[in-house]
Amino acid sequence: MSARTALQATTTLPLRDLRIAGTIMLAGAMLLPALPGPDGVPCPLRSLTGIPCPLCGMTTSVIATVHLEPLQALAASPAGVLAVVVAVGLLLAPRRRTADMPMWALPVALVLMEIWQLARLGVS
Repeated sequence: MSARTALQATTTLPLRDLRIAGTIMLAGAMLLPALPGPDGVPCPLRSLTGIPCPLCGMTTSVIATVHLEPLQALAASPAGVLAVVVAVGLLLAPRRRTADMPMWALPVALVLMEIWQLARLGVS
């Protein structure tokens, strides 16, 4: 497979399950701050190694986004803001059944998220 072919490869995502997950995420973000108890579960990777995972800060970011605190959300993880935007977009477009996504998008997003976390937390 040539590099050009690899960059053009896509996968088709069924949106039904993503809508369900997005709805649960949005509902959880609205309700979680009102629940008694600890502030969340610590990241296992960061607890064991001191190195954050690409998803560190996502819960904080999603909750802050849903509660209209964009600066706090962006500081925790810009990907959380994007996750809320995508979830709301999926709920506003219920007739759309599938979406095509480039195969390279997820690995690139995870690398960018990890770079953000390393910079944000000052890990070198």
